[in-house]
Amino acid sequence: MRLLVASGAGQFGALAADIVQAQLESRPDSVLALPTGSTPLDLYARLRERGAAGACRLDKVRCFNLDEYVGLDSADPASYGYFLDTQLFQPARVPRANIRLLRGDAGDLDRECNGYEAALAAAGGIDLAILGLGANGHIAFNEPGTPWNSGTHVVRLASETRAANARTFPPGRSVPRFGITMGIGTLLKARSLLLLVSSESKRAALAALLSGTPDLAWPATSLYTHPALVIICAAGLGAAGPEPVIAPACDPRLEDRASRLQR
Repeated sequence: MRLLVASGAGQFGALAADIVQAQLESRPDSVLALPTGSTPLDLYARLRERGAAGACRLDKVRCFNLDEYVGLDSADPASYGYFLDTQLFQPARVPRANIRLLRGDAGDLDRECNGYEAALAAAGGIDLAILGLGANGHIAFNEPGTPWNSGTHVVRLASETRAANARTFPPGRSVPRFGITMGIGTLLKARSLLLLVSSESKRAALAALLSGTPDLAWPATSLYTHPALVIICAAGLGAAGPEPVIAPACDPRLEDRASRLQR
C-alpha cells in the first residue's frame, strides 16, 4: 500500500491524473474501471486537458464503469453512464467501441451481471480500478455486509448512500432503491487499485481501512492486502495509516512513472 497525501485540492486531481497517465503510457489499451460522483471530477478535468494537449492519449483505453442505478439508461442525466459520457468520454474522444457500461435498464439483470463479468474477462481483466469511498465504507455500490468474493451483482442501496446521492437528482425525483455494481471480488482481481478520498465525511471509513483489520461492516477494508493499492487522500485524513508520502508538486516524470505502476 502507498498512501499519498495531497497538499491541496488542486494537487489531489493532479496526483490521480499522474497515476492514470503513467498507466496509459505503460499500456495504451489499458482496461480502466471508472468511478463517478464529485471525488473524480478534477481527475477527469485534468485527463481532458492532458488529452487535448496531446500529453495523455485516450484513444486506445478501454473503459468500464463501477456501478449504475437499476432502472436508468445511460441517456438519463441522473445515470452514471451519462456522467462519464459528459465528464470524460465525449470531451476526451474515447472511442465508443472501447466503452462497456453497466446497463441499469436491462430487462434481465442477472444476465447483465454475467455478461459484464464475461466482458471484463474478454478484455483481459482490469488493469487499474479507480475507486471512491463512501462514508459507510462502500466501494462502488458494495454496501456493508457485501461478501468479499462477490462478482457483479444487484444491490439494495443503503439509506445513507441514497441520501448522499440525492443531490444529483432533480427535485421531486427519488434516488433508485437498487443499483448494479462490480463486486468486491471483481475489484480485488484488478492488477492495480487507486482509492481517492477527498472529504472529511470519509474519515471513519478511511481509518477503518488503514487499521488493517478486516471487517465486513466496512467494505473498504477488503482492499488492505491488495498488492498494488495506492490511496490518495486530502491533508489530515491519513493520520492513522502507514507512513504517508507528502506529495510534491507532481509530475517529476509522473512521479517516476507512478512508482513503476505501484510495483
